[in-house]
Amino acid sequence: MPVADSDMVVDSYHEAKGAEGEDIPISLCSPAAEILKNFYHTKRVGNYLIGRKLGEGSFAKVREGLHAMTGEKVAVKVIDKRKAKKDSYVTKNLRREGHIQQMIRHPNITQLLDILETENSYYLVMELCPGGNLMNRIYDKKRLEERETQKYIRQLVLAVEHLHRAGVVHRDLKIENLLLDEQDNIKLIDFGLSNCAGILGYSDPFSTQCGSPAYAAPELLSRKKYGPKVDVWSIGVNMYAMLTGTLPFTVEPFSLRALHQKMVDKEMNPLPPSLSTAAICLLKKLLEPDPNKRPNIHQVMADSWLQLANKNTGAPYLNRIHIEEINHTVLIHMTEKMSYKHSEVLSAVLTNRACHTLAVYFLLNKKMKRLSKEYRVSKILYKYQFFTKYCKDEYFQTQWRKHVDKLTIPPKQTPAYLAKSAHDFCCCWLVMKMHVFIFLSPCFTQGRSMHVCVRHPAFLCFVHPCVHPSIHPPLILPSTHCTVRLCVSPT
Repeated sequence: MPVADSDMVVDSYHEAKGAEGEDIPISLCSPAAEILKNFYHTKRVGNYLIGRKLGEGSFAKVREGLHAMTGEKVAVKVIDKRKAKKDSYVTKNLRREGHIQQMIRHPNITQLLDILETENSYYLVMELCPGGNLMNRIYDKKRLEERETQKYIRQLVLAVEHLHRAGVVHRDLKIENLLLDEQDNIKLIDFGLSNCAGILGYSDPFSTQCGSPAYAAPELLSRKKYGPKVDVWSIGVNMYAMLTGTLPFTVEPFSLRALHQKMVDKEMNPLPPSLSTAAICLLKKLLEPDPNKRPNIHQVMADSWLQLANKNTGAPYLNRIHIEEINHTVLIHMTEKMSYKHSEVLSAVLTNRACHTLAVYFLLNKKMKRLSKEYRVSKILYKYQFFTKYCKDEYFQTQWRKHVDKLTIPPKQTPAYLAKSAHDFCCCWLVMKMHVFIFLSPCFTQGRSMHVCVRHPAFLCFVHPCVHPSIHPPLILPSTHCTVRLCVSPT
């Protein structure tokens, strides 16, 4: 796709200095020319191709982007500085979102990778969440099951606890700001209205009326001074929206005063009768209009419905990567093949400083993990396909049957409850590298229910349908122990 226009970037960024002719590991090599050519984009800003629109707000648009050096997709929030000038609050706090996101690092919060600025635009480059918006999931299903809601609310609570511990109040928690990654986990976005006055020195007090009224706490709507508990209320609204597909407090026609009064009077819309008592109890705690009676985020974490009692589940997440967590393969590739300085990469990654160096490291690390996973899956499928073809081979079947005819097992090794006679207990074990393949004779499987159990940290068990037609598709059992066991009981 031809580029429509190109912006000259004010903020400096690191150019790739490695020679393209050098040998590069296939998992980390430069993207194919077809990837860059086929990616729809309207312009290029620095090392990023700016493509289709993913979302839009009052002063900003979120677009899909492609990092030209790695071929990995990103999300780019483009803030129009000309429109922002019309609002003094937005102009004053234009760079706040970038500053706040560099302070935090959590698996349920989108990672800020790079910041760029031109004369007319301000760009925030973030990780892309391919699962889309949670709002679309709710639209498709009408409402979410309680168990699914429990998972999402648990992750949201952990993310908010992380923010509050860092001194950050989000102030705009809503379904539209919850995205899903490739593992179907929550990713919190949009810190444009977040506040951390005590840390970064912003003059905005905790009294500004902001956020979406339907998700805002009563004290925020009434222009009173408020604290981090406004996020707790918003969690309650999100939980209600997931469980019912609607909002807990609605008024027709819309009136901010009437909405506030309904919140204060606890006139919540009806709940589905199928909800558990524990879920309803937590909802009422979260949607308590009096902030003094409403629990803080740590008290919410102790609620039994969230099941965060496990010390590993609720363990605090560090804001900075420890040096032992650095991916040394990516680090070596960046220093040797791309001519980055070792100290430069470590500084950007360990301090979570949004810059092109951090973006390259994060995207290469993500690409390496994805390709490694794809390689492992393809390797297993290849072995399965090989044995599918192998066990159908006439020569193999003939030789296998001859082997079975000669096989005899002493009676003491064949308990009566496992087989009618000794010759019934016939099977062929074939071990190839780290997989065990079991082929059962028809005389062994006929007229019996079968239980196959393979226990080994790296073994998978395949029972092929051409040998045992009742099993389709082939049985694949993950393993956890270090013994191999085969059990058959008569029907």
